[in-house]
Amino acid sequence: MRFFFCFSMALLLGCSTGGTVEVAGVKVGASLRAFADGQGFDYTGHLDKAIKGDEAALQELLKFNPSQDSAAAVGHGQVMKALLGKLGDELFSQKINPLTESQKRQLWAGLELAGATSLKNESPTTMKALLPNDTPTAHRGLYVFNDDQSSFRDCAQPDARYLVVDETGGNLEINYRKLVKFPYPNQPVYLAVKGFKAPYFGSKSLSDGFDAFFIVTEVEKMEAKNFRNTCITYDFWALGTEPFWQAQVSAAEGIIEYRGMDDDRTKVFAYQPPVEEKGVKIYAGVNQESGDNIRIEVEDRPCGDGMSDRAYQLSLKLTINGKDLSGCGIPFEEVAQDSSEMEGN
Repeated sequence: MRFFFCFSMALLLGCSTGGTVEVAGVKVGASLRAFADGQGFDYTGHLDKAIKGDEAALQELLKFNPSQDSAAAVGHGQVMKALLGKLGDELFSQKINPLTESQKRQLWAGLELAGATSLKNESPTTMKALLPNDTPTAHRGLYVFNDDQSSFRDCAQPDARYLVVDETGGNLEINYRKLVKFPYPNQPVYLAVKGFKAPYFGSKSLSDGFDAFFIVTEVEKMEAKNFRNTCITYDFWALGTEPFWQAQVSAAEGIIEYRGMDDDRTKVFAYQPPVEEKGVKIYAGVNQESGDNIRIEVEDRPCGDGMSDRAYQLSLKLTINGKDLSGCGIPFEEVAQDSSEMEGN
């Protein structure tokens, strides 16, 4: 008799701790109900009222936070996904607008945990309501494509590093692979885009070393990095002719790069502070993986490139894998000053 009573109540009211119950066709799992009971929250009661049009019950349900329990979090996300389906994109987005940023973050993560990974296509108004309140604006800086975690350093905040979310339909990866045929690991390129920075994006986690997410909505320009377009401080950029070559030495990026015009591959070395011998600064590096080695001797005296009347500040000799080259060096400050003078005119 007692068993029959509990079995009957489980079917009607969901009082049993086992199995899944339904409220107006929306499934509520046992883990979610058990977690809610532990919080003193009548989950099925609020859900029943919310489906019947009780605004206060719906708001309490939307604000419910099961993040301390992974199974309950998935279950809550499934209920939210079902509610989105019942209410429709437009109405559901209106209901979540009053939520705080942290509540929207929690709700979005829950929806993705429940398998709602195509919000942009299936529920664009809801996704817009879940996004932080930011309008895409123009940004430029250095972009690094990575299969797992692409990054961006903004010219406006060069000391910060952002985790990139590509909302352009894959244009960032497409353009990067077209531009850089044989990239070295984490090779940066210059990027001008429209986008915005956000503290969260769905269920994605922000890894150590990143300050925020950078949501890219439009690619305006992507090109190889050079001394004119990069805004991240460098020690100097070196240029040579006959044959043409270029190199960058940057403590801020932690690299020494060399590229000959007859080679599609950029050679890269870890930055080491220079040593000074008789007024000459010497930078050197060895890439243990490729076997390449480089040495750059820099003197603070005027230099001409042999092709124009321009005089550069530094003269240098570069040796790459035993091959000696001569050229001129341009410090970051010189380029920044030239740019400032041009803007002033």
